[in-house]
Amino acid sequence: MASVKKINLREVEFQRAPSRRIAELISSKTVGSRYISLRVVEIAGKREEEQREPHVHLHAEEIIYVQSGFGELHADDGVTPLEEGDAVLIPPGIRHMVRNRRETPMRLICVFSQPDPDAGRVGT
Repeated sequence: MASVKKINLREVEFQRAPSRRIAELISSKTVGSRYISLRVVEIAGKREEEQREPHVHLHAEEIIYVQSGFGELHADDGVTPLEEGDAVLIPPGIRHMVRNRRETPMRLICVFSQPDPDAGRVGT
């Protein structure tokens, strides 16, 4: 029988990636999710930005919710300004990357329509 699974951000170790830190809260790896995953992503301030390229999720939709900060979503179809409270839907196959445009960190909540957010991911 299935049961409710709970995890707190304090229980998850942030992993380092170029210009950002990633905490995977909900996934097949963390709580045995079968269909969906959720990450908290903190993007470093503009001065700390490292070189990185856009990436694509070949088989998953991604929802990005801006919990705090201001930035830009760079995608195949252009640049979209982002601010606190914004949410965007990125269809499978769209190359994209969020860049922080301020000196203070930007925090995103990212939801993927698959249990392993890295499956079918191409790019950094």
